[in-house]
Amino acid sequence: MEQTKKPWRSFIFFLFVGVLAVFSLLPMQIELLPEQMEELGVPLELPIKIIAILSLINPVLFIIAGLLIGHFLAERTGFNSFIYEKDRYGTPVMSRLKAIYKISALLGIISGVIIVTVDSFLQPFVPNDLHVLGTEATFNLFDLATRLLYGGIAEELMLRWGVMTLVVFIMWKLFQRSKTQPTSVIVWIGIMFSALLFGLGHYGATAAAADMTPIIFARMIFLNGFGGIVYGWLYWRKGLEAAMIAHMATHLTFVIFSISNS
Repeated sequence: MEQTKKPWRSFIFFLFVGVLAVFSLLPMQIELLPEQMEELGVPLELPIKIIAILSLINPVLFIIAGLLIGHFLAERTGFNSFIYEKDRYGTPVMSRLKAIYKISALLGIISGVIIVTVDSFLQPFVPNDLHVLGTEATFNLFDLATRLLYGGIAEELMLRWGVMTLVVFIMWKLFQRSKTQPTSVIVWIGIMFSALLFGLGHYGATAAAADMTPIIFARMIFLNGFGGIVYGWLYWRKGLEAAMIAHMATHLTFVIFSISNS
């Protein structure tokens, strides 16, 4: 396809949405940080709102890094975003979204059901604080918005658009330079690596809530990584927006289960 426009406005759009998604965490940080700092014995030397804002710098930097990687490498590696392709080639967005939203949402819902089901089987071995649905699950519109924005958009920009793209690109250039595109084996390595990385990223929070036993560690990796495998496949086969839709659908599934259990 002939390139018609520069895609920097897509970068700026995703940057705006990604930063907004990160800052949707601010009320939660303001609520949780005093307790966490007290447990660690760290004195509050700044207003808690300032500390909460500073705590969001790292995820904003991760968003920027993921966006830069995807911006320069995603298309070269064989991945796509409808929004980027609209900006690059003038291809339509809405008609393409209509073609993939049903399968994306369905796979996201199935992932949510599987995660909740596995977690329920593991309840006897896991502290209440670690359960996916929580012990006092309530419906909260702001919490839902945070889940959809941060989980559905920010994490996909970091993990699929960023990490998965980078891993696949590096593996492709190291081991398959003669290929015009990375093979499915390389892509699956990227899918699994990004999903595993997300699972391991929950180690600190999990270890703070419970003693890290083998079953709790395995649960942490599965519950946080399983969805990532689904979203990674969708990113590969359907596009970045498909992964975002599925991730949002998974969180909606958690909310529905929460309401039914409350």
